[in-house]
Amino acid sequence: MKSNQVPAPQPMFEVTYNYNYDGKVFPYQEEMTESQLRRMEKYITDGGVNQFGSFYSNLVIVKELGMTDVSNLEIWLEIGMKNPWIVRANDPTFTYNSFSECKSLDYLISKLESGNWCQGQAFYYKNMCFIQQVDSGDEWLVIRGGIKFESWSCGRVIREDGKEKFINQLNRMFAATDQQLRTLEYMDAGEVSYCEHCTNKMFPGCDKIYLRGTTCEDCYISKKLHLQAIVDKVKSGERLVKSDLKYLGYRDSFFGIGKGMENNRGLIFWDTEVAIGYPYGERDSLEITIYKPISGNGNPTQLQWQLVDEYKAEEDK
Repeated sequence: MKSNQVPAPQPMFEVTYNYNYDGKVFPYQEEMTESQLRRMEKYITDGGVNQFGSFYSNLVIVKELGMTDVSNLEIWLEIGMKNPWIVRANDPTFTYNSFSECKSLDYLISKLESGNWCQGQAFYYKNMCFIQQVDSGDEWLVIRGGIKFESWSCGRVIREDGKEKFINQLNRMFAATDQQLRTLEYMDAGEVSYCEHCTNKMFPGCDKIYLRGTTCEDCYISKKLHLQAIVDKVKSGERLVKSDLKYLGYRDSFFGIGKGMENNRGLIFWDTEVAIGYPYGERDSLEITIYKPISGNGNPTQLQWQLVDEYKAEEDK
C-alpha cells in the first residue's frame, strides 16, 4: 500500500505480548491490524533483537475486533495537510500511515494519555479523530467526521481531571450538532440541568461538577453541605474516609472549649449530640476524634464530653 493511497480495510485484533528489555519483561495489551500482527509474528519467529537489545515474545491473540474503518481517512488527511503544524511533520511525514484506529474507548484513552507522540500521529475512535500538532507534545487537533473544531490537551485533561470527565466531554462531542461543534458549544449537547441551590448550568464533564445528586460544587462548599454530610455520617455510626475530608477548609475548623476536650487540636463540628475533632492545617493529618456528651445543661460549652472514638481516615473502600 502506497502512503498516498487510502488503505484497504483489514482485520483488527486485540493481542497481548511481552516486551523484553535490559533483562526486564514488560507485558502489553494492544489493538493492532492484521499487517502489524504479521510483522510482529515474523519478527518473533526470526528471533529479531533490535539495536537496543530488546525483543518481543509470547504474542497471543485475545480476540478479533472486526475490520478497520477507513471511511474518513481521506478527509482527515486533507484536513491535517492544511494544518500549519501537522503539515510540518517529517519524522515521519504525515500520511495515511499516521492513522491508527482504536476499537475501544479505553484503548483510545491509553494512547492519548501516554504522551510523547510524534507530530502528525493520529488516533481515531468511530468518527472522531485526534491528530498530534506538536512533536512530543499534547495538543491534539480534534475532528468529527469532516468538521475540525477543537485543539485539545487530551493527556492533561485525562491526568488532571480523570478519565470520567474526559469521557463525558467526548460523549458531548459525539452528541453535538454540526453547528454546536463549529461554535464550540458542544458541551450543551444532550441533557442540561441546573443546581438546585443556584443557577449554575450543570452537565457531565463541566468544571462545576455535581455532588450528592443535584448540588454543584460551589454550593456544596459555600453552604457547608460537606460538613452536614460528615455529621450525618458520624451520627449514623459510620467512620469518615479521606474523601469525606476533601472539601474541608480553614474556616471549617475551630477550637472547642467543652470540658473533656482540652487535648483536642481542633473541631469541625459540635452540637448537643456529638463533637467531631479534626486538626485541619496539620500536614498530612488524617486523625479523627469523636466525642459524646455525658453530662451538662444542654449548652455545648457547658457539657462534659467523653472521647468515644479515635482513628485515622482511610481510603474509600
